[in-house]
Amino acid sequence: MRYSNRDSFILSAPGAMGLEPCSLEAIMAGTAAGARGCVLPVDTTKDGITLVCAEGCYHSAQATLTTCDHTFEDLRRAYPKIVSFGQALELAKAAGGGLGIELHHHQAAAQVRVSLKYSEYVDNAYFCGLSLYDAGRLAARYPDLQIMADIQSAPEDPIAFVREVQNLRLFGVRGTPDALTEPLCNEALRCGLFLASTDSSDPDELRRMLSYGVNFIETSRPDLAAPLLTASEPEQEIFVPFSNAGTEFVPFDAQDNQTKTAEEDEAPDTEHDAEETEETTEASETVSEPTEEAPVSEDKH
Repeated sequence: MRYSNRDSFILSAPGAMGLEPCSLEAIMAGTAAGARGCVLPVDTTKDGITLVCAEGCYHSAQATLTTCDHTFEDLRRAYPKIVSFGQALELAKAAGGGLGIELHHHQAAAQVRVSLKYSEYVDNAYFCGLSLYDAGRLAARYPDLQIMADIQSAPEDPIAFVREVQNLRLFGVRGTPDALTEPLCNEALRCGLFLASTDSSDPDELRRMLSYGVNFIETSRPDLAAPLLTASEPEQEIFVPFSNAGTEFVPFDAQDNQTKTAEEDEAPDTEHDAEETEETTEASETVSEPTEEAPVSEDKH
């Protein structure tokens, strides 16, 4: 999937379309309703298996089982419909969409990274769920991953905050719709960062996120969000590769200037051509004017 930070995508949240959260059925229903990807909250079991789990535990009739204190088999006996990250990844990959991976703990990133690399899906996934500095530490450890910092409220100084995100080599910022203010979105996009919003099914909030240029819009109702996006989808997507090891993004203004410069270089110089045509015409008229013949004297001899 090719994309730049000018593109927007609808991602289905866990429990999309009112189905059971973190289930394969919810992922498939979200895709069928128009989502171009999904968000998978992940956690790790006691024996190191990565699961799709939003709460860090599973509830049964007898007890509540936390993922970190039980093995995969223990959890499966209590909750047969448990979904491993590998199963969810294959389903998301088959749909060909983007993937948001919400970490409950940064330690789960190592196992998820292995699965993504094996499936050749690293470039289509971003990591979220971590604070600014936790995300920065993870980005320093795994520079090949696209990692976002989560925020719950809008920063007082959007420009300084965006610079800090850039200095940590992060992929972008993920926040609640209220936290993603217009000044923050404008500055982040201008500097080449990506934006993601947390789950919302409010049509007004969805429209606002689209108008602000948020790239990954998470929702439990992709059937409501997808029609809003259709009218504003670009005719052609532009790919801008990302690397938190130092790849430089071209901001909006610079991209526009480059486009204008290229158009000016390709445009024909009509004024110069007109002058050349006029000179050629005048030269032709000069050559074609008849010359007066000299009188011929008669030979009287």
